[in-house]
Amino acid sequence: MNDNPENGQKNLFETSHKVDEVVEEISACSKSDEDLVENLNCQKSICSSFVVIKKNIRTSAKGRDYIDLTLGDKTGQIDGRVFPEEGVQDIFNTIISGSIYKCDGQVNEFPPDSGKYNLVINYLVELPPDEYILEDYVKTSSNDKDELIKYIISTIKEIKNPELKNLLKSFFCDNRFSEEFYTAPAAKFYHHSYVGGLLDHSVEVLKICKTLQDIFPGMDKDLLYTAALIHDIGKIRAYDYDNLSTKMSEEGKLLDHLYLSGVMVEEKLNDVNISKELSNQLMHIILSHHGKVSLGWGSIVDPKTPEAVALHYADLLDARVKDMFNE
Repeated sequence: MNDNPENGQKNLFETSHKVDEVVEEISACSKSDEDLVENLNCQKSICSSFVVIKKNIRTSAKGRDYIDLTLGDKTGQIDGRVFPEEGVQDIFNTIISGSIYKCDGQVNEFPPDSGKYNLVINYLVELPPDEYILEDYVKTSSNDKDELIKYIISTIKEIKNPELKNLLKSFFCDNRFSEEFYTAPAAKFYHHSYVGGLLDHSVEVLKICKTLQDIFPGMDKDLLYTAALIHDIGKIRAYDYDNLSTKMSEEGKLLDHLYLSGVMVEEKLNDVNISKELSNQLMHIILSHHGKVSLGWGSIVDPKTPEAVALHYADLLDARVKDMFNE
């Protein structure tokens, strides 16, 4: 194992720039700014391309079946609806999630005066790879990834407890883990559901925890910061993702990311020299960070320590506020 958390980051920095290389290849096919999702804020006709993120067949209030799509590009998501005269299931079966489609239709505000817009699609056709630039459809973090990495490294340096410091090094000095951690999404559809989302979420939760530590200095700072950094690492195994789509893995469907986070931490705890008492405290925080079991959000045990309560609310606050900005 590399003992310096500053080492082992080379692969990560290289990975963070891979998408940029695509722009050089087919620059003539870039989406115009006015057709980006973030700019679809008025009623108008449009012919543009989007990645299909999710698809469903739904029934309108009048009993008519239609295809409900979640469409996206690098700036966000918008609902798309297709109302075929017939053959709804056949058309639905031809639409491939994770593929890019040229869509012709009408941007509508619905409900009226709500400020929420959707796209009623007249027709759509899948585009071949040489007719679009991948970067236009890959939603990534707007934050400086290198700065977030440095923030994590500096936090590891702050940790005074040698057992917890070694545990964090065992994760973040591992090139394979760090590459996956820094590029993974933090969700399938909701908060931080984009390339680099897990990094954003983890650092944001860590920053909230540092503020809580200033208010409640009686908490174990090293324990809280360690838990904040690794509380969601199971999402690396819970999702299968590429640049255009995120799906639950078989592990994620059966076991959930919270349990997988606990398993990954426990595997490392078995390899480092750490006391049973400290190990139990850390595992308790991770396995309870979704709040009380009665909430049904996946916690295995209710949070019973100040650090566990702090991490739960830091995690919840970051997710809820992020969701508000995504609406």
